[in-house]
Amino acid sequence: MMRHYKKAYGINCAVILYCFFVCGLSDGLADEKRKYEPIVHGVMIVSMDLPLLETIGNKVNVEINIGNERTEKVTTILTVTCLNTRQLIGRDAHTLDSLSSKKVVYSWDTKGLKEDTYTIRAELAKVPGETYLDDNSRQINIYLVP
Repeated sequence: MMRHYKKAYGINCAVILYCFFVCGLSDGLADEKRKYEPIVHGVMIVSMDLPLLETIGNKVNVEINIGNERTEKVTTILTVTCLNTRQLIGRDAHTLDSLSSKKVVYSWDTKGLKEDTYTIRAELAKVPGETYLDDNSRQINIYLVP
């Protein structure tokens, strides 16, 4: 009877050691010791609006709402470009009060462009200490027709 217990004990030890070294259980335990950088929000593009279809030659208003997710005042740079033509539509520095938002409107001149789909991208520059950047940019497609 004692022999069966020793055999079972040996098998259990082998399984535990296998899991610990081969399956990476030791890495999971070591994760607790690693330092993770916290997610720090800063500024964000709340919304971006422009028509989906427009006539070539017209001026298109690009409306962007930018927001400050911090409890202190921040200054950032908003850049709006057409990715297809590399045309700069607008670029300005904006100061936002704590936990506030602001509407910014730029006018895009479509004179001389051809019929096609164009991608307009708005991007906010990172503010000091900001680590979460996924909400700092947004883009929308617009189709220009003759």
